[in-house]
Amino acid sequence: MPEVRSKLTKAQKAAILLMAMPPQVAVEIMKELSDDEIQEIIMHATRLEGITLKDIEEIAKEFIEEYKATTFLSPDMDKLLEFARKVLPPDKFAKIYEFLSSSNLIKSFQELEKVDSKVLASILRNEHPQTIAVVLSQLSPAKSAEILKQLPDSLSVEVVKRLATLENISPEFFGELIEVLAEEIRSMGVSGIMQKMEGISLAAELLNILDKDTTNKILSKLDEEDPYLSEKIKEKMFTFEDIRKLDNRAIVEILKAVDKSTLIIALKGAPEDIREKFFSNMSKKAADIMREDMEALGPVRASEVEKAQKQVVKVIKSLAEQGVIDISGGEAYV
Repeated sequence: MPEVRSKLTKAQKAAILLMAMPPQVAVEIMKELSDDEIQEIIMHATRLEGITLKDIEEIAKEFIEEYKATTFLSPDMDKLLEFARKVLPPDKFAKIYEFLSSSNLIKSFQELEKVDSKVLASILRNEHPQTIAVVLSQLSPAKSAEILKQLPDSLSVEVVKRLATLENISPEFFGELIEVLAEEIRSMGVSGIMQKMEGISLAAELLNILDKDTTNKILSKLDEEDPYLSEKIKEKMFTFEDIRKLDNRAIVEILKAVDKSTLIIALKGAPEDIREKFFSNMSKKAADIMREDMEALGPVRASEVEKAQKQVVKVIKSLAEQGVIDISGGEAYV
């Protein structure tokens, strides 16, 4: 909405653009920022509400126009572009530029995943089952399940049948389909449910990817300045240490999914109670072999341990998204 965009500061707009980028790209840029600058970005990100797809497009266009005109950019906006150019290979930088300048951001940034499931279901229920199947094939299983629940039973059955027999999808067809959906979402206007950026979730995701020292520094400062916000972000984060909270069924599923060599390195630098959490869910023989492998590994760099632990966390989050395990503290299910 114009009135929302007009009230945004340059720093807030910079935060919005970072949020629109894939987390891995945003993190590469944030690595070049100071702790204070990262904290400011995260603070803005968690407090922005009512940002629509149209707002994101207009802010991106404004950014590109300022860049093309080579006029003075605010320090925040200028830094984002310069850091991206410095830390990313030319081909990746070109892709980011293309993302930002594209009018079809809902496709580029996978914004459909963030649109309310009820809104998507209300639009899709009037489409052909094959079309619905194509859309759901591009969403996460959890999101697709939410949408299916909102559809009439007879339609859901037809969609599932077509999903099961779906073959290769033409990128051109999918692109056109996304554009149509994006236009329908925009046309809903104020009576529809506006796209709302989940700042706290994104902040948690970014902090999970950043190195441990930087994350701890930022959270410490947030604890001092805004304890409530800091706590909300922590609730959304899942760290290697949070494995302590998982039940045995979840650990068994993790053991099935995680690469054994990665797990050995991750556990090499883990607290004893977390090691035992895994060993106790393995056969005695398997646990003994893993202990021997850890011992034979010798000294391991802290950076390698941290990298392996992040890989384990990534697998855990993937299992949670698939509905295989529950990381919220409830019972795991399969």
